Amino acid sequence: MWASMTNGRERGSDDRQMAESQLSEPQNMRVLLEEARGLNRYLSYHRRASLEARLGEALDEVDRQIVELRAAKG
Repeated sequence: MWASMTNGRERGSDDRQMAESQLSEPQNMRVLLEEARGLNRYLSYHRRASLEARLGEALDEVDRQIVELRAAKG
């Protein structure tokens, strides 16, 4: 009986660690995208506008994934 309780706790801990790992990947991606957005200001206007639009789309997608992972995590 004790072993089954310990295994259950370990599995729960493993599940939490996996969920945190899955969540950290899009969060790290979000940080990198924000840094790219900051560096974007050094580009010419045309390139800056195009890159800003793509960065905005990528940030929206990463934010959506973060929300989904948090919801699945409970």
